[in-house]
Amino acid sequence: MKTIILSGALAIALCACATNAHNTSWGKANVSKVDYGTDVGMCNGLASLESSGNGANTAGGMQGTKGAGASTANAGGSLGTLGGGTYTGTASPDLVNRAATQQQSQEMAAKRFREETLTRCLVDRGYSKFALTAEQNAELAKLKVGSNEYHEYLYKLGADPAVLTKQRVSANAK
Repeated sequence: MKTIILSGALAIALCACATNAHNTSWGKANVSKVDYGTDVGMCNGLASLESSGNGANTAGGMQGTKGAGASTANAGGSLGTLGGGTYTGTASPDLVNRAATQQQSQEMAAKRFREETLTRCLVDRGYSKFALTAEQNAELAKLKVGSNEYHEYLYKLGADPAVLTKQRVSANAK
């Protein structure tokens, strides 16, 4: 039973460790499977809990109060006073677009913050990012994403000191 649980946790952790979109992965020379899975899983968990900002002064996707697109008549009123839309209770298209843009910016900032947290956590534990070669990517392409073979292949690459030395990239590289 322990083996099944450990294998499942390792598979989840390793899946998040390989970033095919950037053709990179993380590794630590001669690390055991258990330590690799534990460290990567813990760092991914920590990163998933992180967000940027504290959410203060936001309402309906817009930050702040007066001056953030609201008229002074809206100090205690409804959205209908914001943009003079055709229908009562509607916001102007400008306000809606600004709120959507702000929401997207906040989501992108949160994603960057999670990636930075993951990187910092892995680096603090002695891991380094390495580029996957064309041959390694071709081998991964033959394997079903998420399968034991897929994760085993990534683990073997990440634990190999020669691969890490030859293919290491900057921790800040994407």
